[in-house]
Amino acid sequence: MQRSALPYWFLHPPVSSSEYFSRLALTLAHEAAHGRRTDGRILPNSLAVAGVSAPRAFLRQMNPGAESGGSHAVDVLATLASGLGVDSLESGKKALEVVRARSPEMVALSEQTGEDLVTTSAGFIEMLLASLRTDVDLPWAEFEQRSRDYGRLRAAQGLPLESLIDVLAVYRRATMELISRPIQGKPHYEEIIALAQSRLEDITERLTTALARGYLDYIDEEHRARESEMYGLAAIVSAMGRSLDLMETAEVALVESLAALRLSTGAMWLRERSTYKVAHTVGLDPDQVDGFARQTGPHAKAAATAMGGRSESQVDRVASPEWNALRVQLRVKGRSVGMMTVGTIADRVFNTSDLLFLAAVADQVAIAIDRARQFASEARTDHLTGLANRREFERVMEREVALAERHKRRLSLMMIDLDNLKRINDRMGHSAGDGALRLVAQQLMRVVRASDVCARVGGDEFAVAMPETDLERAGDVATRLRRAVEHGALSMRSPEHVDVSVGIAAWSAGQDWQTAYQAADTDLYEDKRRRKTVRRWQQEDQPAIKIFGRAGGRRRVSGA
Repeated sequence: MQRSALPYWFLHPPVSSSEYFSRLALTLAHEAAHGRRTDGRILPNSLAVAGVSAPRAFLRQMNPGAESGGSHAVDVLATLASGLGVDSLESGKKALEVVRARSPEMVALSEQTGEDLVTTSAGFIEMLLASLRTDVDLPWAEFEQRSRDYGRLRAAQGLPLESLIDVLAVYRRATMELISRPIQGKPHYEEIIALAQSRLEDITERLTTALARGYLDYIDEEHRARESEMYGLAAIVSAMGRSLDLMETAEVALVESLAALRLSTGAMWLRERSTYKVAHTVGLDPDQVDGFARQTGPHAKAAATAMGGRSESQVDRVASPEWNALRVQLRVKGRSVGMMTVGTIADRVFNTSDLLFLAAVADQVAIAIDRARQFASEARTDHLTGLANRREFERVMEREVALAERHKRRLSLMMIDLDNLKRINDRMGHSAGDGALRLVAQQLMRVVRASDVCARVGGDEFAVAMPETDLERAGDVATRLRRAVEHGALSMRSPEHVDVSVGIAAWSAGQDWQTAYQAADTDLYEDKRRRKTVRRWQQEDQPAIKIFGRAGGRRRVSGA
């Protein structure tokens, strides 16, 4: 049988003041001997309700006739609440089982976060017990703040408000059980229970209001945050749409992302082949960039990873001794185009909405960067062959001549012309002519070095800038190119030969690139003239055999 938290003399009131003081002295001595105090202090890590019941409160209990019956019930209820505080933890455990049965999703979510639900339940029961006392000043502001915080926490977990209100009702019923059990069948039972119910309804309504306010405050803040994020995303898309320059796009994307997430520091890396290169930084001094990259950049270890809903871009939480940051890999169609890190040195806890927002931003940033890069590529590239176009080739030659001047190194230039493109177009159509141009471009890329720059500079003309190359090696490349083109045409079973003429020239110190270009072009036409002469001699040395179409069902052959 469970021992009552209230002393025997309280449950069995004496009939005289002298007997009352005798029993009170014995009880206090008993409490002191066992190291217990009846000051109503609540367990650690929960609400502390201080205050000792005054002797006159007990005297009023023993002389109910001296005051009204209502006053007697008030004093008894206060004493009950004071003594029952020590049982709140056990009651919290029992109440938690009821909550677990009624709201299993709330219990599951809370346990995942490591919350001590027994302490939470006991804390609410302690607040309800404290509200039944009249001998102490109650910290209502603290009670309401705790309820608001509880409402915000459950709103963040996505629990419905109705479930939280139902949980408070469970705590109220648990408190009523604590009150009713020790005074069952005792004098004034009905009056005390009615008073307890009335007060608990009042405090529960007050706590419910505070809880709902905290819950709705969180929902409102989240709504405002999502609205701000939507405007931020729209601003990012709009700002990036105003430019097709790759570096400007990277800068705008980083600046607008930091503004939307209310962060101060960030960096943007663009992927070039297998490496990442810094494109833009915000909030970093030059001597901080390398450290920021080591701690939060492309090769830093992530603390946690989340894909970010339907986003293709991967978002990581990156924690270092100095930075709290989010890092996102910018991906388009399964390939990485860059990486962006945004962060702060201040304390910042990034929630799920931050991850989802940055993932959505990253998708738009990745598309914009890919578009800018594609635009830049199209501005530099011949759409048919994939080689550099004439404008890009001129930029390359300006750069290579400057490097050759500065480092005193060699530079050669090769020009290529497809001899019979017009005949192919006339006899087989322009699609065959396009195929011949692509064939020359493919074979050209096969025979040159990675450091050489190939370009289509005209309708049937190609050019190659060849740094660190002399005329002898350039001549070897020209020979390999002719053989590769001939072999490629044979493997394609082309009905027309694909012939190329090649001219080479070496740049000399003090010249501009146009001089070398003109020399290579002159050599090209000399090669073309020589090849025509050779072909004419070959045709004269061979018998002229022509095969005509059928005439009257027979084949005619002319020339012997």
